Order: sequence, then C-alpha cells, then structure tokens
Amino acid sequence: MNYKEFIHPEDEAAMRNLEAVPGFDAVARFILEHYTEDLMHGLYMAQNVRLSPTQLPEIYNLLPPICGKFGLELPEFYLTMDPAPNAWTIGDKRKFIVITSGLLNHVTDKKELQSIIAHECGHILCRHVFYNTIAMLLVNFGESLGFGKIVLTPILLAMKYWQRRSELSADRASAVFIGDSDVPCRALLRICGGPDNLTKDINLHEYAEQAKSYYALLANSKWNKFLQNMAVMNAEHPFAAVRINELLSWTGNEQFASLKEAIASAEVAPMCPKCGRRISTKAKFCKFCGSILKGGR
Repeated sequence: MNYKEFIHPEDEAAMRNLEAVPGFDAVARFILEHYTEDLMHGLYMAQNVRLSPTQLPEIYNLLPPICGKFGLELPEFYLTMDPAPNAWTIGDKRKFIVITSGLLNHVTDKKELQSIIAHECGHILCRHVFYNTIAMLLVNFGESLGFGKIVLTPILLAMKYWQRRSELSADRASAVFIGDSDVPCRALLRICGGPDNLTKDINLHEYAEQAKSYYALLANSKWNKFLQNMAVMNAEHPFAAVRINELLSWTGNEQFASLKEAIASAEVAPMCPKCGRRISTKAKFCKFCGSILKGGR
C-alpha cells in the first residue's frame, strides 16, 4: 500500500517543512545511526520482553498480518512494564514497536489492540519513524548532545507540531486495516479515557461533536486561538476529541471505502513458522533463519 493514498495533508506538508531544514536530516541521521539505535537496541533487549511466535504469541501474532497487508518488513516487537497505557515506534534501519503493560490492561479486546498495532505500523508505512525517533532523542538527550535551548526549542516545537499531524495519518492507517472507524476510535478512548468499564458506553459521534464546538471556539476569537495553541504546542498528540472527529469524518468518504476494499483483497506473503518473518510463496528455506519450510526439501 502506498501511504500517499491516505496520508493527512497537514502531515505531508509539515514533514516537507522538516525535510527542508538545511543539514538537519543528515546530522540527525548520523547521530541516530552511530549512537542512538545501538543504544536503544541494547536497552530494549535488556529491559523489556521481546515478543515472538514463542514469546507471548497471542500478542505477537497480531502483528504479522498487519505487516503483510501493508507490505512491511516485521519490526522488533517489545512489551515494556509500564502502568501507563501507551504504544510507540522508534528506529530507522532497525525499527521497534513497543507496547506497555498498562495498554494491555486498558485494551482487552483483541481487535482494538490490533488497531493500535496497525496505528504503529501506519507510522512505519508513512515514514514517520525517523523523525519520531529524532524528536524523542532531542527531548531526552538534546542538551547533552550540544543543542542549546535557543537552538533546541524552535526545532522541538516544529517537530511536535508535525508529530500531532502524523498521528492523524496513523489513525487513518489503522482504520484502513480494520475496515471501519469504530474500533480505532474505541481503542483511542481506552488509552485516553480509561478502561472498558468507563468508556464502553460513550457515544462516539456525540463526543466528536465536542471537537466541532472546539473548532468554533477557535474561529470566534483570536485570543482563544492563541490560548489553545499555547496549550497544545508542547503536546505530541492531538486532543482525543479532535482525533476522533477527524477519523469519523475521513472514513465517511469514498477514498476510505476504496482503500478498505483494496487492502481487504491484498495478497499476504506466508510467514516462517519459526522466526515469523515474511517469505516467498515459492521458498523452500527461510532466508532469515534457514528453517526448512513446508513443502521444502
């Protein structure tokens, strides 16, 4: 699937602005390749649980069908022990999807959990992961890497502006894979609003109307718009009502219907039963782990 078929226009425009910053891309990629990815890989291996076909397979096995439909190589998949419900994707050449134990406590429906994983795969498909990782790097290590506050602050604000728009594209990817907007919206409510017993009866469309009232508030007063921009400028995610309204609106058009049909009929390459990587339908051996495949000699 081509991400340009569903990417949010504000995401695409903001990403182009980041790419246009002279020298930033090259410097960031150098730091990431020669320092951060090696560091993160070691930390994730030592501190978290790497999921696999034999390690918590009921969770891991939600990932390969998504990657197969999106045409992605399987990223590494980790569970981290953190009570806050969350998921994220980082890396460049080596990509990691991470979910928290708190997420599994809040999101107990398998389809909703799969929609969250599809959202993270959407970030990979839309090529968000490089800039997301750089944003995380700057937040955590920016000053120690020699970026002063005068330099760091405008870069961080620009990246967070883009991150908020990138979430809208990843939400669309999740809806395309699942085939509707209800499941991704419900999953989003679990993360933002609480577990199923608190959020199951929320009327999504009525909740989305709050976003329309919010937009009206911004339009009615430049002062209100300024205050709300100040409130959100350091956030990495849009407000939940805004995200749900955006997704419900987009999934009501013909573009979504066409993409949903296309991905439903997309062929998926088979998966190696040992390592879980995607393989050729004609392969006799897995090129990744060397296992003999069914029908191989």
